[in-house]
Amino acid sequence: MNSIMSELVQTAIIAALLGWSVFFMLRRILPNVVHRQQQRLAQMAQMHGYPKLSKWLAPALNSGGGCGSGCSNCSSCASNPAAPQEQAVQWKTTPSKSSGCH
Repeated sequence: MNSIMSELVQTAIIAALLGWSVFFMLRRILPNVVHRQQQRLAQMAQMHGYPKLSKWLAPALNSGGGCGSGCSNCSSCASNPAAPQEQAVQWKTTPSKSSGCH
């Protein structure tokens, strides 16, 4: 009986972690779709009388940004700073050995 329960708990934990990972992956790949679905879930929670859950589920409001806001989402703004240049790897050199005692 304990082995069945522990397998069930392990499966539930793995499923929760997988679901959480898929959610964040989709937020990066399909942000508009996830935004709409979050909004629908929040509205359903509000209709069923769960205002705190609705507020928690509601997606963050877009601040509007605009050119000059520094959002760096597009490259059309003149004030958009260029992407940071990649720096080449710099290897540390070993200090030259001196004849002195350390």
